[in-house]
Amino acid sequence: MKRNKEGRSPSRRDELAVVLAAVAAAISCGPTAPAGDEELVATGLDVRPVPRSCQGFERRGSFRLARAFPRVSVDQAVQLVRDPDAAAFYLVEQGGTIRRFAAVDDARTELVADLRDLVRVETGEDGLLGIALAPDFATSRELVLKYTAPAAEAPGVRVVLARAKLDASGAFTPADVRPFLEVPRPQPLHHGGPPQFGPDDLLYVPMGDGGLEPTMRAQDLSSLEGKVLRLDLRASPYAVPRDNPFVTTPGARPEIFAYGLRNPFGWSFDPSGRALWVGDVGYASYEEIDRVVAGGNYGWPIREGKHCRDGAPCSAAGLIDPVHEYVNQGGSAIVVGKVYRGKQFPELAGHVVFGDFIGGRIEALDARTPDYGTRHLVDSGLTISALTDDADGEILIVDFSAGIFRLERNPEQRPVPVSLRETGCVDVERPGRAPEGLVPYDVNMPFWTDATTKARWMAVPRDKQIRILEDQSFELPVGSVVVKSFFVRGRPLETRLLVRHDDGDWAGYSFEWNADGSDAVLLDGRKDVTVDGLAWSFPSRAQCLSCHTTAAGRTLGLDTPQLNGPFTYPTGRRANQMRTLEHIGMFETSPADPALLPRFPRRDDVRADDGAWARAYLHANCSHCHRPGGPGGGSVSFSYTAGLAAAGCDAPPELEGFGVASGRIVAPSQPDASILLRRMRDPGPTRMPPIGIGAVDDVALGRIERWIAQTRSCE
Repeated sequence: MKRNKEGRSPSRRDELAVVLAAVAAAISCGPTAPAGDEELVATGLDVRPVPRSCQGFERRGSFRLARAFPRVSVDQAVQLVRDPDAAAFYLVEQGGTIRRFAAVDDARTELVADLRDLVRVETGEDGLLGIALAPDFATSRELVLKYTAPAAEAPGVRVVLARAKLDASGAFTPADVRPFLEVPRPQPLHHGGPPQFGPDDLLYVPMGDGGLEPTMRAQDLSSLEGKVLRLDLRASPYAVPRDNPFVTTPGARPEIFAYGLRNPFGWSFDPSGRALWVGDVGYASYEEIDRVVAGGNYGWPIREGKHCRDGAPCSAAGLIDPVHEYVNQGGSAIVVGKVYRGKQFPELAGHVVFGDFIGGRIEALDARTPDYGTRHLVDSGLTISALTDDADGEILIVDFSAGIFRLERNPEQRPVPVSLRETGCVDVERPGRAPEGLVPYDVNMPFWTDATTKARWMAVPRDKQIRILEDQSFELPVGSVVVKSFFVRGRPLETRLLVRHDDGDWAGYSFEWNADGSDAVLLDGRKDVTVDGLAWSFPSRAQCLSCHTTAAGRTLGLDTPQLNGPFTYPTGRRANQMRTLEHIGMFETSPADPALLPRFPRRDDVRADDGAWARAYLHANCSHCHRPGGPGGGSVSFSYTAGLAAAGCDAPPELEGFGVASGRIVAPSQPDASILLRRMRDPGPTRMPPIGIGAVDDVALGRIERWIAQTRSCE
């Protein structure tokens, strides 16, 4: 369930996709060893290195997440609604299902409604968008649905608001759904978030502006797009409250309560008053939180956050500034949750808790003070689709595909040191070589990060092993650390540690090397610098996890196709990495002979088939977001295991507005009509990949362009 952020984040890139039919065969090296492997020795290491200090780090910070309701699985979860009268929750899933479970730790779900034949899901933003329980739900058993359905005249969709009533068994069917308001959409995106009943027992409905390219729909009072609606459902089908702000405005839709919003998704009322807090997903630069009042104009598309859009001059007359904004960091989409009213964290009393769908960061905004200060809670690594609370007011976080979590205190024990030297993960005297006890490795097809070279190694606890999953990705055990250092002209620039903590999840930490190369210091957030003419961005911890996604298994590059190839070890021997890792006992189960395993071509292999090369490149650079369950959303996948249908070969983009008339994601034989190439070339906010690059990868563009030109069909 994604909130569109054009091309800037792994969540709004569902228009990308491509795969060539011959690639699946090409990624396996076959019975004959590839060129360059003929002189390999049997193994590069004789014994398994044992890490001494580079392991067992605890999370930094005062908070962490713990699994809640562990038996409740989720599938594209978009909302968790508490039934206050029954000590139960309703779980809403984008595909069209609603499930119910009791508010107990060992709860299991029961199906309430299966609406998959009713809703329409064409892009990552379509589907069942949310529900609201009627104020008298305990007796009426009535709820409100918001979903997308096929347009009256194809193509397109319409957002539908409807009523439904639970039967005696606590369920309902599509036949029980009674629509009462429909809003046609210019494009299948920016539908806004779930409806809610306010303290006044009226229904509030956030509606997005409905388009990729900014237009003035959100400022047009004759349109319901880019607005918050306010309806009285005590009448049938509904009534307009007499005190709505535009009831007497000529030409205005009287249902409008506030306007000038882009894609208001997560939002809530303050339980101690009537303040309405709305998170509005930004376009290219800023995410924002608005305190919404009757008749308020929040500026979109004139302004984004507190700034004129795209830097063009504009007038702020009559526009209300957000109470908080933060810079989009190449992958952001804000989700506002509840105002905290629990007892576990008294320091958060009166704070609006909010998260980020893509970045996974969780923060709290102090709604009690005029400056609306914020505090960072945790970089969760989750794809956060909703934040809510339990009966005690404690915080619950919903991941789109990974489950439900609780916020809890973090008893710090052994946090990652501030000094890279003190981590034991890098020998600062020889930063390009793995220190004693760590296992060096390299990948066949690296992620593109401008003009840098990289060194990689990993620390795996001595009594644990790596599990090779069915998709050939590696699952490293708790306590593991993956290290990657970046060099510019031989000078160390940045070192990143990816740590699997004791709660089982991963966190990323970025260290900036000092000018003399004697050590590196841990950074708290993103930082932009210029080194030897190279513009470089150190990622925030949230940004690290926006690429190292749950769907991709976190440890990008550590999988069979990437490591099935030669590497020169510190012993001076050149050997196959999979064979070496097996020999020293790194795997739980022995892999097959490397000649029978999938393998990506190396980036510098000019003899490799262009289709196989392109397939490996897209997997390495794009599939961590664009795959089933990934934050890229949409129906396409860059994973090398995906087929042509899943990859969208010869398919139109799911979103419009990329300047290619009648374009296709990949148009066979027509590079100029392929959206993929346009997005890779784009110097602006729609460039892909959106994080970690400042320069276009000309080598990749050339090879992918040749591959598309050589592709005659998708069969």
